[in-house]
Amino acid sequence: MNRRVQFVTPENVEVSYELAGIGSRFMAALIDHLLQLVLILILWFALGLISHTLSMARVFGGSAPLWVQAILGLASFVVLFGYFSIFEILWAGRTPGKRVTGLRVVRDNGYPIDPFSSIVRNLVRIVDLLPPPYAAGLISVFVSANYKRLGDFAAGTIVIKDRPYTPLVVPNLGQVNSLVHIFKGLIRDVEGLSSEEYLLIHRFVERRKQMDPAAQSHLAMRLALPLLPRLGINFAIPVQNHYPDLLEAIDSRYVEDRGVL
Repeated sequence: MNRRVQFVTPENVEVSYELAGIGSRFMAALIDHLLQLVLILILWFALGLISHTLSMARVFGGSAPLWVQAILGLASFVVLFGYFSIFEILWAGRTPGKRVTGLRVVRDNGYPIDPFSSIVRNLVRIVDLLPPPYAAGLISVFVSANYKRLGDFAAGTIVIKDRPYTPLVVPNLGQVNSLVHIFKGLIRDVEGLSSEEYLLIHRFVERRKQMDPAAQSHLAMRLALPLLPRLGINFAIPVQNHYPDLLEAIDSRYVEDRGVL
């Protein structure tokens, strides 16, 4: 069953998300758990090799296996319980599995996930995994209106489909000014931008010429500031009046990189 949720941002822009279903979430989790298994096997192999080498060399007088076991236990814990949070924080709500299946985790209010929410939802994954595997989580998803597992309830998050909106009409703004061109060249990438966030920026760019300059600059700054770290934008924005040009540069770069037309 496809289901959408809608939010209205403080800027009075309505954003709509399509919730991820059980099938796509299962595939994302399967991919992630297989990657976890591969990582743990690599750790076992590498640390086993180190243990054998150290024991043979008698560097630690035969205590190497205990030392290796401690590191292996800690590393396995990080892989099992830190994998999801690390990727969700670094990749704006996506893990490798979610990236392959086109999913993303966001907060209940539609804003990007924060570190606290990611850590909470993935710590509760321990409960969701109660036997048989994911039984508690599956039951929770089935009975929840927004397809939430227990971790989502605890953290205040939802899982959405992260797919480009098509078709989108690129605004005809005439000749791009030099500042937009400069900003565009300084943006590292737009990989951390979700399709919903791009849609907000795209709507702003379409309407910016109809707005009062002061309101335009203020709204552009509010839209841009939360996105700067995720887009690799570490250069100084000279004045508030330049934020609309920055958003226009992001809009143009997104179209070029993602092929959204």
